[in-house]
Amino acid sequence: MTEIVVESGCPSNAIRSHEIPVLEAGNISYPNGRYALEFEPGADRTSFAVRHRVESAPLISRLLAASKAFYVCAVSSPISSYRRTHLSEDESHEIRWDVNDLGEPPLFTPMIVSAVSCELVLNQEKDGVHEIWDRQRIRLEKGSRLARGPVVQLRSSILHLLSLHEKTDLGDGELYVDALTEQGFQFLVNLSSDLHSFLQAPRKDGIREHVLTHIVSACLSLLQREFSADSDDQGGWKSHRNLCAFADHLESKGLPHWSEDDFRPEWVATKLNPHHIPTETGVGQ
Repeated sequence: MTEIVVESGCPSNAIRSHEIPVLEAGNISYPNGRYALEFEPGADRTSFAVRHRVESAPLISRLLAASKAFYVCAVSSPISSYRRTHLSEDESHEIRWDVNDLGEPPLFTPMIVSAVSCELVLNQEKDGVHEIWDRQRIRLEKGSRLARGPVVQLRSSILHLLSLHEKTDLGDGELYVDALTEQGFQFLVNLSSDLHSFLQAPRKDGIREHVLTHIVSACLSLLQREFSADSDDQGGWKSHRNLCAFADHLESKGLPHWSEDDFRPEWVATKLNPHHIPTETGVGQ
């Protein structure tokens, strides 16, 4: 799980001017306010659980408790012009997207917005706002941003192309990889029942990561074997936006493309998802 905390003292690339107090980085409206966000990736790589937590910003907390504000997370992909806004009355909610709509790992923008239009007279002590807002009359419009988190982007990883499926006719510990191309590209990872169950949750012993490295190596071998053609027509890897994004990811890391003569799937797999060997103290190197 990843946690991000936004406070007025957090650095910001820009100083924003608002007609209402906003809890965000670089904004002094809530001197003691904290907007904490927890992100937990789903096992299917096409969903995220996000939890919003507001502290020391009583005005925002009251609006949320009265259902006059919503928890929001916007999901977008500039490459594919995709944008969708997820609303929730609960501080914890699931964000889900269709990989076929995206050409890259999506961007997430968490925020809290007003659900109603109303006028308020602010009180420094009661609302937790800075003294410059004390006794000021403000108007909240429906959709006004009350708190804003940073834009978060998932890593452009091959792991986000995996679709894990249980295949009951496989023996214990067995797996194989196919390609799904009917509605975009994904790796269909067929797993025995015990292996499928084992991979659903993170573990501290490192075995899960070793299995994933094996899976990544098999996926890269499949790309090398079946998707070396670069045609934009159906069948070539360039016809799949997420494979184009993954190719850019390899290039950004200085790694060869799967169509190149010197491409070694097992080496690239361990560059992307290296094995961590325990030391005598039990800590991976």
